[in-house]
Amino acid sequence: MIGRFPAALLLAASAPVAAPAGQAMPTSAAARAAALAGDYTAAQMELVAALRLSPDGTFRYALTVGALDETAQGKWRLAGDVIELTSDPRPRPPAIEPAPPQSTPGAPFGLRVLAPNGADVPAVDFVIEFDSGPPLTAYTPGDRWILPATERRTPRFVTFSAPRYRLPSTRLPLDPQAGRTAIFQLVPNDVGVADLTGAHLTVEGDTLTLHREDGTLRFQRASR
Repeated sequence: MIGRFPAALLLAASAPVAAPAGQAMPTSAAARAAALAGDYTAAQMELVAALRLSPDGTFRYALTVGALDETAQGKWRLAGDVIELTSDPRPRPPAIEPAPPQSTPGAPFGLRVLAPNGADVPAVDFVIEFDSGPPLTAYTPGDRWILPATERRTPRFVTFSAPRYRLPSTRLPLDPQAGRTAIFQLVPNDVGVADLTGAHLTVEGDTLTLHREDGTLRFQRASR
């Protein structure tokens, strides 16, 4: 997990670089882009975010909502009436990989998702496919998950997901045996770093609205 990166740090990094609020938008593309450069903030219940568009065409972004921190950096360009964002470098999403199973004599088949430090990772959603019938949907409880005693079918595959961390996984095979726990390892990679490639901002005066796959967020130009 990357360290915390509070949104306020973006605004404290240097003096504001934006043109004065309320200034008429220049007509040339280069002048319009220059006028958009600056610091922007967003705040909602339990959410604070900041965005810096630098005159050199780079951006920095940070968001904190509840227990989730997210950052991004890259390049921006004005294309018509929208600002296009490209993450640079593009982050590597986290992954879940199979690890050697754990022997648990006398216990029913189960599974665990472990962090690099060996601790169980809670609240990871997963779907188990069986040899027949509909799948089972569950989540890791923060320790060993056990196949329900009423389940008589044979588990064949598991697929994990954790939307808050944008964590997908491939469809992973299972070897269900009593007295064995399937172990899966969380590989953090760049967890907490958002990939904003393909996201864009629409401009309405001093308001920038960020559009990305999981929703929108409105930023206001920071006061000076």
